[in-house]
Amino acid sequence: MPAGETVLISGINGFVATDIALAFLKAGYHVRGTVRSQAKADAWLALPAFKEYAESGQVKIVLVKDITVEDAFVGAPLEGVDYFVHTIAQLPDWRPGVKQNYETDILLPNINGTLNALKCAAKYPQCKKVLNLGSIAGAVDFSVPKHDQPISGRSWNPRDYEYGKNAPHPLLAYTTSKKLADEAAWKYMDEVKPHFAHINMLPCFIYGPAHGHDPFGVHNASQQWLAGPLFRKDWNFKTASGGPVVVDLRDLCTAFVKAAERDEANGHRFALGPSNTTIFPSDYVALYAKAFPDRVEKLPAVPNDLENAPVFVIDSSETERLLDMKFRPAEETILDTARWLIESGAEKEWEQLQTVY
Repeated sequence: MPAGETVLISGINGFVATDIALAFLKAGYHVRGTVRSQAKADAWLALPAFKEYAESGQVKIVLVKDITVEDAFVGAPLEGVDYFVHTIAQLPDWRPGVKQNYETDILLPNINGTLNALKCAAKYPQCKKVLNLGSIAGAVDFSVPKHDQPISGRSWNPRDYEYGKNAPHPLLAYTTSKKLADEAAWKYMDEVKPHFAHINMLPCFIYGPAHGHDPFGVHNASQQWLAGPLFRKDWNFKTASGGPVVVDLRDLCTAFVKAAERDEANGHRFALGPSNTTIFPSDYVALYAKAFPDRVEKLPAVPNDLENAPVFVIDSSETERLLDMKFRPAEETILDTARWLIESGAEKEWEQLQTVY
């Protein structure tokens, strides 16, 4: 049990960050989180899962309005912090008709936000590690329809800055930005050699019972790839096909706590998810039909000519070895999450959505 150690989590009200915070709190750490406004702080602290921790003072919130501003985390955020978990990333906006400047709206915020976290941590000798929530996109090129070799923490997405600026799709601008931020972080560590260790987590598509503001994925969170085929008979698998490798949110949180506590994790990039698994939302329908026979008539049809891409598998054996953990099989994650969604009343939320994904 940590003896009064403190973890700073940037963007603590995010989908993934919320459950990372809960994992550290349950492990006995003090948690400090950043959000952009007092209204967001109040709303997050009022979440049922955090009520007792907020009342005891084990979790506290500080305001950081812009993470790309120099010294954004200096002062109240990092003072007395032992571990810094940086989770914030600028997501693309792929709504029809929305135009974005990929360089200024996606690439630069993600690169500079990551670098700023490291630069701020370097000013605090007590900070032992900076753990970054990256993405498997830092290791794999999502524009390639099929990969011959497994993707691991040692793999790199080959796309460069120029490609990201002019990417053919906002998703590819985002995936490139995650690679560039990852690359910039390691370059900083190599050149500056700060006192702390750096670790980058590379999760695949994230599912699992969640405790945040949007647990049902109705606002473009990762859960939509799982909830959509479960609750929407009109789900369009050709425009919302999801990804080939999933990671359980519970396993992801375990990985963060273990990476903070284990010296073996220092200086590594970790692929998060079960090895040698390929599964898409179109595959979930058969799982749902078998597990929930009373829902068969509510499930969407899978087009006969559907071709899911990109296709790749990961090799997370090094992650499991160095973090002393085992990832749940994808089918277990999918069905556990689906069961939780049903029992939590997510169907009513999804029935009210007007958007056909």
